[in-house]
Amino acid sequence: MRAATDGEAWVADGNYRLVREVVLARATRLVWLDYSRALVMARVLRRSFARALGGGELWPGTGNREDFRRWLDKEHPIRWAWDTHARRRVEYAAMFTDPIVAHLDKDRLTDPRQVAGLMGRLRGAG
Repeated sequence: MRAATDGEAWVADGNYRLVREVVLARATRLVWLDYSRALVMARVLRRSFARALGGGELWPGTGNREDFRRWLDKEHPIRWAWDTHARRRVEYAAMFTDPIVAHLDKDRLTDPRQVAGLMGRLRGAG
């Protein structure tokens, strides 16, 4: 991650605890897509259904395919999204007030339409 964030401009997607400190130290903006559980679940269900119907490998060469029978497994994205939504929302709210991110511009977006507005403002500032 140090090499990946060494450039003048970069985007990191996700929130991996092992590299969070490196990413946040080099970042200038923190964007939280704080969507409702209903929206998150609708999207994860739609993606899972499409992958299961399509039958293609999730990652080429791995043999890993979506299987309807695994939808309630704890590790499946559907179950994971449901089980972690509330906890992660609390964690992210705390992170937004943590002094470690005081130097960052922060955006908490609660509706997908807000993303387009932020992207337009960022393009205009660049």
